[in-house]
Formats: sequence, C-alpha cells, structure tokens
Amino acid sequence: MGSGFTGEPSALQNRWVTQQEEAIRLYCGVCEDDWNGQPVQVGPLACVSPVYGRTLQTKSVNYVKIAPETCVIIQDSGAFCDGPGQRLTFAAALKRQVKHAARFDYDWRLTHRASYDLLIDECYDPLIGRRSNGRWSERAAWEACIETIQAAAFLSAHREGMPCILSAQGVTPKQYLKCVQGILPYLRDEDMLGLGGWCILGMRHYLLPMFRQVIHEVIPFVASEGVRRIHLWGCLYAPALGELLYLCDQHHILLSVDSVGPSLRPVLGRWGYSFWSDRSYRRPPLLELGRHRKLHVYLVRCWLRAFRDLEQRYYRWIPVRYQWPCFENLNEEVIAASEEAMR
Repeated sequence: MGSGFTGEPSALQNRWVTQQEEAIRLYCGVCEDDWNGQPVQVGPLACVSPVYGRTLQTKSVNYVKIAPETCVIIQDSGAFCDGPGQRLTFAAALKRQVKHAARFDYDWRLTHRASYDLLIDECYDPLIGRRSNGRWSERAAWEACIETIQAAAFLSAHREGMPCILSAQGVTPKQYLKCVQGILPYLRDEDMLGLGGWCILGMRHYLLPMFRQVIHEVIPFVASEGVRRIHLWGCLYAPALGELLYLCDQHHILLSVDSVGPSLRPVLGRWGYSFWSDRSYRRPPLLELGRHRKLHVYLVRCWLRAFRDLEQRYYRWIPVRYQWPCFENLNEEVIAASEEAMR
C-alpha cells in the first residue's frame, strides 16, 4: 500500500468502481507532475502509463504527481511506447507497472491493470527510432494477436487480486473476434475487456467502417459470454463512441475510455470535441493555462456523461454495409495520394 492509504479514500473508490452513472466514463491520461506550475487536476478518475514518449530519444519514465482528489486509477501497460527491439517480457512489463505505481504512490488507488498487448496501429521507423500512426497488414497482425492473447493469459495468472483490463487487437472483424475469443477464458467478472488498436480513428476517419464492422461482431458475442465492462483505449472520436455506446446499451455493457487529450488540447490551442469544438480558441498565457486545462477536462467529462442526449446524431443504430477489401485498399491509396498532394 502507498503511504497515503486511509479508509475514507477506499470507501470513495469502492463507490466509483461499483457504480457508473456516466454514459461513458473517462479516465483522463496523466503524463506530467505539474501543469505549467499548477497542480495536475484531472478529477476523480485517471489513467497512468509507466512510460511516456514518442521516440527512442524522448521515451522515459512517466513522472507523475497525482492529486488527492483522484481516487481511482487504471494503469496502462506502456506497450504504446515500446517499439521493435524494446518489447519487454511479460514478467518485466508487469514488474515495470508494479514498481512505477509504488514509486509514484498511486498503487493504493489502482483498480485495474492493463495487459501488455502488441499494438497493430503503430508503425516504427528503425532509422530514427520514431513511431507513427499506421495499420499493420492482416497477415502481420496475426502475430500481434497471438502475443496479445499470451499477454492476457500471463497477467490474469499473475494478477494477485488486482482486476485487469485484458486488451484485444486485430485489423479485420474476423481477426479481432478471434483475438477476443482467445482472451475471454482469462477474463473474470471484475475485469474489463479492452478494445485496442483504435486510437488513430480520430485522425484516420477511413477506418470507421472497419471499426463499425468489428464492434458489430464483438459486442453481441462478448455480451452473450457475460462481459459487462468494455474499455476503449485512447479514442474520443464522437461517431465511433456513439455507435459503440448504443451497442453496449443494447447488451447492458458499461463503457469507458481513456485519453490524455482532454488535458493537452488547451496546450495545443484547441478547445472541445465534436459539436462544442471552438476554432476561435487560442492558447492562453502560461499563468492561465493550468486553469484552462482543468476546466477542459471537466467539460469533457460532462460531455461524455450526457453523451446519449448531447450526441443523438451519433448515438443510434446504423446498419453495417460491408466493404470489399479491394475497395478498402483503393480508399487508402486515394487518401494517401491526397495527403501527399497537399504537402
């Protein structure tokens, strides 16, 4: 237990764990120990990774300082930052998670720990040691699916009483469903099933039809197997959230997401999501930036809490129309050509 453990936070934590009043629960990502001189205040729910950084040069321990009011934390595995040649063994990845939680005194606030999956929406350039958003081929992704299932099995066997988020990967509906089917035997009642591989949806909108096909295959199946909690990793794209939430509601499944975006958008001079985005917003002076970041996280929580009412154009049933692979490849080629022409 961390030095800050008392009975009162434990009782508050139990309330958050056992009850979900929000349409979509947000675990805000934390990757700093202060906000431009102000305390990091992401609210009651947070997500923490033991490592942070996009390149070999910038990857480092995630130095965090969690505010007292943050009483519930889920812990990412750090797989997002580990490129080829940097992957750890499952045991080493778990040890890294345990040590980080103890070092930064949030182990007593942990409610779930994530499995060390192998991401299929990240590609690496070995020359510069930098990752970029990209999709693996279906053939290559089978290897990731196998390792992802093995990661789930390992963490489940070494949970030591800690509930888990067992994550799935895949690039096609069939492949994703196979990965989920391989993971389910290791999932327990208090666990969440993590949907990985979709954090690039907000930037790669052409993947939305594939995402829709995947969730229409996966959600009814896992509901029939008794899964009651789904966590979508790193995605706040409203069209994707709307249909996923609708499907989860039909099958009595609770939905949560995580993202560091709510706290970082004001730093980048951006405000809001979906209908409440404000293109006139400009990054404020440093003395005001911390307050803006806290307010933005709060407003994102309000948006997700009332998502069913606020996003009725997305929260609805939409028939799935399957697209032949040849046309999917053509779409990607057209989009790539368009992006190249705009450079």
